[in-house]
Amino acid sequence: MGNIRLHDKSFRPFIDNDTIEKAIDKVAARINADYKDSEDIPVLLCVLNGSILFTAELMKRLNFKCEIVCVKLSSYVGTKSTGEVRDIIGMTGSVNGRRVIIVEDIIDSGKTIANLTKMMDSSGATETRICTMLLKPGCYKLDLSIDYVAMEIPDDFIVGFGLDYDGLGRNFKDIYVLDENMRYYILFGPPGAGKGTQAASMAERFNLCHISTGDLLRGEMASGSELGLKAKALIEAGELVPDEIVEGMIERKFDTVEGYSGFLLDGFPRTTAQAEALDKMLAKRETKVTGVVSLMIPDGMIKERIKHRAAIEGRADDASDETISNRIKTYHEKTEPLVEYYKAAGVYNEIDGTGTIEEVRGRVNSLMESL
Repeated sequence: MGNIRLHDKSFRPFIDNDTIEKAIDKVAARINADYKDSEDIPVLLCVLNGSILFTAELMKRLNFKCEIVCVKLSSYVGTKSTGEVRDIIGMTGSVNGRRVIIVEDIIDSGKTIANLTKMMDSSGATETRICTMLLKPGCYKLDLSIDYVAMEIPDDFIVGFGLDYDGLGRNFKDIYVLDENMRYYILFGPPGAGKGTQAASMAERFNLCHISTGDLLRGEMASGSELGLKAKALIEAGELVPDEIVEGMIERKFDTVEGYSGFLLDGFPRTTAQAEALDKMLAKRETKVTGVVSLMIPDGMIKERIKHRAAIEGRADDASDETISNRIKTYHEKTEPLVEYYKAAGVYNEIDGTGTIEEVRGRVNSLMESL
């Protein structure tokens, strides 16, 4: 189970299908015990659309004769309950003179259940019981008794196993909870600091989507996307790819990637203007940069590592002192304003990048866990 993305929001795993199935087994056993000597044929009132899967799984486990009637009401818009219950379809059959078990997917404030119970009374039901897959006890304040509860959960917005977010997510067999803490990390470090090595480890350990601007550009160009085609045309013309195209690619990645708990940005932002653009992207998502991880090594070590890497890769042009000095100078000129920018935002963190890969990784992991 990884994160899923529905519309503009990310959801993380919450309740796996095996746990759901076991909870339904238990609640079905209780209902069977209560109705084992029934001479009549009770009605299961399936509250559409959310309780479709729960009702189907529950019915398969009931060993007494029963019928099903459906009704559709709604009190949700997006992720918030409006408090207004609207009769959208009405009942698909009669409950007059029948015992009724209302089958709900989730009960929070209880306003929907209160309305349904009144509807059953006015429709001639001789008895009304309530069965719900999920109950939010922290939200439920009514005196009306809930007869059968499969599971209790906190006051979180969830999807899956019949529950949706603006129409999507009902089909997932597991249940997911809104991940309002989608994390956005930035990785800084001079050439030779080991960003690539540490980024791979960070992404795997913390379930992050690693976004390297170089890889992103190549990927967009290879995919033939509109942004990729624009970037390709500029590069082939010998021009720099402007910030707005790179920013557009990153935002597209934010909007389309699924299955991650956050993002690790490597190579972006490089300027204060890009940092401000990133802040605007995240503000639209009602969030901000979680943390900046800066791998710090002394300039002398930068020279040693770049020369060593250039020798291994056979890139003699990268091994000259003048070239290396220019790269170090460029790094300091571009990075130092961002250091101050993110220090002011209270999210800048430095890591000692010297030592073995394992030693540096340990420091990085400790920092990430604290964030």
